[in-house]
Amino acid sequence: MALTEELILRIADIAADHSSGATNLTDRAMDILTAAAAAHLTVDAAAALCRAQPTMASVWNLGLAALAEPSDPGRLQRFRHRRQRAAAALTRFAVPALRPSPPRTMRLITLSSSGAVLAVVRGLRAEVELHVSCGEGRPRYEGRQQAAALTAAGATVHLLTDAGLGSAIDNADAVILGADAVGPQAFINKCGSRMLAAAAQHRGVAVYVLATSDKLATPGLWPHLSIDAQAPGEVWDVPSPDVIVENRYFEVVPLDLATAVITDMGVLGVDMVPAACASLDTPGTRRLLAELLQSL
Repeated sequence: MALTEELILRIADIAADHSSGATNLTDRAMDILTAAAAAHLTVDAAAALCRAQPTMASVWNLGLAALAEPSDPGRLQRFRHRRQRAAAALTRFAVPALRPSPPRTMRLITLSSSGAVLAVVRGLRAEVELHVSCGEGRPRYEGRQQAAALTAAGATVHLLTDAGLGSAIDNADAVILGADAVGPQAFINKCGSRMLAAAAQHRGVAVYVLATSDKLATPGLWPHLSIDAQAPGEVWDVPSPDVIVENRYFEVVPLDLATAVITDMGVLGVDMVPAACASLDTPGTRRLLAELLQSL
């Protein structure tokens, strides 16, 4: 049975959304899958959503959750509740890990837009004064909306070009980054994250990746996450005929550039991440992943 026109349009909206964070997109994907399950279209909808946002491990893991126990109508609602609890737990772990002792003004750096980063800043701001340098997130500039949200959370925010964030490293206490996916050896985030993390490591500044456990990719899933090229015109509307314009929003960042990954399970040293990803790899998840891949 083919997807309904309504579901096709809703999935197309998710595919075209390059400004919202993974949390927002996964919530919308969950609503779509709930509607698809009622029409017995779960497999096709899950596959279409993974094609729409192929970088986001949370969308893939949501698809796997939708395929599990198809006769149980409450499975997606439980997934939603786990995600909500996970976001709160991540903040509870992150705030004491980042909070200076004794309390003093903190200077943080972040890039692009992340719901986890915003939640942690809100938690920290309740205890310390915060100055946050935020990158624009070119070429879509979603960092501007993040900067406004961080200001509303009570932080003093400096909006910089992505390349200009390096100038803030020397005075920073930490770099905090969201992630679309965390694999055994690397994570995926907005382009510019790799250079920022490398610059921070070079100067001895801690780099923390914030990711709830639904963004962890098993060793079997990780190779199937893809970073698609986007419209060259966003970078250069009329390029020279001899120039090849590459426009990718995301990049793979080696975990050895990070200090730790903060999750709802706790603060994980990078050497602990492979085991955390492997712990989600069961015969059941492998079977469901194979079923999902056959439908792509």
